This record gives sequence, C-alpha cells and structure tokens, in this order.
Amino acid sequence: MTAIRTELERSSAVSSVTLGGSRSRERETALSDWDLYLEGDPAAMMAEVPAVIASFRPLAAFWEPLAEEAGYMVVLDGPIKVDIFPIGARRQIQPPWVASAETLPLIDCHFWDWLLWLGGKTLRGDQELVGDELAKMHTFLLAPIGVASAPGSCDEARASYLGARARAAEALGVVIEPELGLQVSDALRRHGVIA
Repeated sequence: MTAIRTELERSSAVSSVTLGGSRSRERETALSDWDLYLEGDPAAMMAEVPAVIASFRPLAAFWEPLAEEAGYMVVLDGPIKVDIFPIGARRQIQPPWVASAETLPLIDCHFWDWLLWLGGKTLRGDQELVGDELAKMHTFLLAPIGVASAPGSCDEARASYLGARARAAEALGVVIEPELGLQVSDALRRHGVIA
C-alpha cells in the first residue's frame, strides 16, 4: 500500500495523495479498502493511474463503471482493495454489463472487487447498505449473466455468481483465471462473511 502511494506521489500528474475513508478515521474493519484521493490535473491523472498500478501486477484493476466521479478500483494480492480517486476527473455511468467473451473477465473483476468491498461493510454491520448494494449488483452484474433474483447476502451472491459464471464461461468458450475469486472467497470466509 505504501509503495503504491509513493509511486502515485512521484507522478508528474499528481500534486498530492491523501488517505480517506474509514482508514483515515481509524474506523476500518479487517476487510476495509484503502481510499486514496489524488490532487492534480484530472485528465493527466486518469491517463497515468492505470500505468502506475499495472506495475504492481494487480489481480484486478478497472475504472468504476457505476459512478460519475472517476474511481480506479484495484485488488492486489492478499487480497488488498485500493480505490484511487483522481479529484475532479469524471466518467459516464455505464449501462448494465452485457456478457460476451470479451466482457466476462471484466465482469469477474467487477464482481469480486464489489464483493470484497461489501465484506468490509458487512463486518461494520451496515446491513441496509449491503442489501441496497446487492440489489444494485443484481441489476448491473448478476442479472446480465443469468441470475434470476437479487441475493440476500454476500454468501448467496457468491454462490449464484459462481453458477452463472460457469454457465456463461462454457457457453462463451472463456476461461476465467481463478486466483482473484479464490483470494476474495478465502478472505470473506476467514472473517465470517461467508460460510
């Protein structure tokens, strides 16, 4: 985490990096993410951030598709979730995913990143937020790959996703690398979020 912050601070596009979220208030859980807020030139930061993160060989890295304020979602080995927000940078909110051979690996990254984030919220006891997010997850990610109804828990989301992903991967002829899902599942299990 410190190494990422140092590399971002070295970027000519970034004037400062500030820790935000629950970790800045010392209210984090064992699964909380690291929120980094970047000051600098918004367009230049958006161009620079993915290249900086790629050097750390993340398990997942993508621009958040469901927010206008740009956020680069990263899951590192561990798993460690880091969310990077170039202040002032904006993106268009994307429509729900459409499953294809090209998008299924991206859907996989989005799902496990989202589930890991929900694990932190579950440990905090924020059940209303978790319920709302699971419903949103169903609309944007699970329903497009064939899950019939919104899950009621992280455990149910994982089970329904794995079944739907397996069917989609077979139909599309896609092989999904398992490491991200294994690490997130193990972390959620260790902390009692899933059985």
